[in-house]
This record gives sequence, C-alpha cells and structure tokens, in this order.
Amino acid sequence: MIRKAAAIAGIGQTAYAKALPSAAWELAVEAVLAACADAGVDVADVDGMCRFTAPFETVSEAMLVRALGIRELSFFAQAPHGGEALGAVVAHAAAAVSAGLANVVVVYRALSQSRGGRFGRADRRDGADRAGGGAADSAADIVVPEQDNLSFAWPYGLMSPGQLFALWARRYATVHGLTDEDLTRTLGTIAITQRQYANSNPAAMMRDRKLDWETYQNARMISEPLRLFDLCLENDGACAFVVTSAERARALRDDPVYVLSATQTLSPYREPMGIYTGGEMLELFPAAAADRLFGQAGVSRKDIDVAELYDATSYMTLRSLESYGFAADGAGWRYVLDHGTGPDSPLPVNTHGGHLSEAYLHGMNGILEAVRQLRGTACNQVAGAEVALVGAPAGSATILAR
Repeated sequence: MIRKAAAIAGIGQTAYAKALPSAAWELAVEAVLAACADAGVDVADVDGMCRFTAPFETVSEAMLVRALGIRELSFFAQAPHGGEALGAVVAHAAAAVSAGLANVVVVYRALSQSRGGRFGRADRRDGADRAGGGAADSAADIVVPEQDNLSFAWPYGLMSPGQLFALWARRYATVHGLTDEDLTRTLGTIAITQRQYANSNPAAMMRDRKLDWETYQNARMISEPLRLFDLCLENDGACAFVVTSAERARALRDDPVYVLSATQTLSPYREPMGIYTGGEMLELFPAAAADRLFGQAGVSRKDIDVAELYDATSYMTLRSLESYGFAADGAGWRYVLDHGTGPDSPLPVNTHGGHLSEAYLHGMNGILEAVRQLRGTACNQVAGAEVALVGAPAGSATILAR
C-alpha cells in the first residue's frame, strides 16, 4: 500500500503550442528544472526517474542525466502503452520512494510532434526527435502497433485512436438507445465545457478561442460521430513532477499532495485501444480495477471533489464517468446533459481544458492540474478541493489528496 507514503512536492511545465522551437529533450529539461525548483530540491539530488516507453517517450533517462548534471540514478522505470500507463508511472515513483530505492523521483513527459509526426496519424513515424532532433530516417521507422489485435483492424481503416473511439461512441449510442441528437448534445456539452475552462487558463492552447454550439455542430466530421472539436489537440510541450517521501515533502513545502492510490491493469484481450474486447465494446476501465483504486485510496466516489479524465476524444470523458462509477452504466450521457461537468456541477471535470483544449500530454498535464487544484492555486479553482482523481483508460489512474 502506498497510501500517503509518498507525495508530489513539485510540478513544472513548458509552454504548449502547435510547434515549439525546442527539441523534446530540451523541453524535458525545462519541465524537470521547473518541477525541481517548485519542490525546492537541487536537480543534482534527483536519484530516480519514471517515464513512458518509446515510441511514446523519446527522451531517455541518460539524456537527462547528462543534461541536468544528475549525480546518479539509483532507480529508473518505464511503462508501456503511453497514456494508458499514467497510473503506472505514478505507482512506480511512489513505490520506489516508499521502498527506499530512491529519495527524489522525477516523472516526465515531453512531446515535439512538430519535428517528426503527430500522434493519431496512421503514418506517424518512430524516431522523431531523437537526440539530434528531426524526422525519421526511412519508411522502416513507421510505427507498428504493439498490440497484436490492433494490427488486424488496420486493413479495415481503423488506423488511429480517433477512428477507434468513433466506433466505440457509435456502439455506445446503439446499445443505450441514444439518438444522433442525444449523442451530439452530450459530446458537444463536454467539448464546449472544457473549452470554457481553457478560456480561463493562460497556459491552455485554446485560451483565446471560444467555442459555441453553432461552431461545434458545423465543424467537419473527422470520423463519424466525432467532429473536429471532439478530438484532442496536436502540440509540442513537456511537463514533470517530483515525487518524494511524505515526510520530506512536508519539510519542503506546506502544501504537499499525497498519493493515495495508483492502479494499472492488463488482462486477455484488454490491450489498450484493442478492437476485439470481451463483451460489449464499451469498457474503458474495468470495474474491478476501479474498485481497487478507491479501496486502496480509502475514499469513495462521493469524496472526489474534482476529476481530470483522459480525453483523447470527448467520448472518453463520457464513458469514464461511468467506468469510474460516477454515473450508472449507460447513464453517463444523461448525467452530462442534466448536471454537466462545469464548475457548478456535482463533479467538475478537466478543469484545465483537458486534452481537448489545454494540450495533449498523455494525461500528465491532468496530474499537474490535480496538484494545482489540491494546492488551491488552479485557474478554475474548485472551492475546498481535497481529493482528486486523475484517470486514464485501460485501468490506469491515481487518486491524490492534500
């Protein structure tokens, strides 16, 4: 159990933009330095690192050790499946600190998509933004999906997350009896609400871009039923956070954010973004994993004051409300239309704008927003926020508390 044994003592990020002049490793350096400064620790004292595996994360620990002048890493770990391992990197860092394998662990995510390929495109290439930057060298570098079952879907046109989740959204509407208008109103409510959050967030890419119903509905269809504003942004940027022991975190600052729980799960035919799932093609977060997440945290759904939910598409926000147990199965769409996810709703969701309107950092920017909410320093502050959930699909999530 890692409950309150470790805490997040510092957070840092770069600017987010469609294209930034820096390579991914330079962005990672900037974010890590900012996180260490926020925590009040010397970057040379960092002795642990956690990150996603390649091709999701192209910046290696060795690159950062050299660039930052770190003396030695006594612990480093990588987690596969990108954003679906969001809870894993938190768990690794907290476990390392709890077990005494490291004292100061940095978790980081850096993206420089403008230099060699965008996530979500079928022609994205691996190797972009290597140590020297630049695009991949040849067609041999094109990414092959690590999930075997996904490779069966590619010949049928399901070649990107947007196309996959469009299929899931359509299936959801069919199973639960939504009309096209019901689905449009639900997804549009999520997208517009998150844009409104972003309009109050100076760091958000969409801070100056309003979104109304007419604009949303008239946007081009990317993969039916998902429109342009139902899909996440493409951007460069980086963010990082520092995990240390609860005792040390309290000595560093007055407002540490404690890790209550962090989960991950993988079972047969539950590979991330897999097409051939067991039962209905609807489950983003297995019920057993959700129960384990809350059980280990020692809190209930009613204790969650704010949720930062992984939203590569607006449909994922909808389904996550059900998968985590905030709405009954098949009733999430009604919950969104009746209660919303805005600041006055029972559960404010993606208060930074999310992947749809702040930036896409594979869920890491959601962790930073949760920390700000629990510190009481967020742009769209939820009054009295004490417990936050940061969720990703495939059973990966964390619960944090002040």
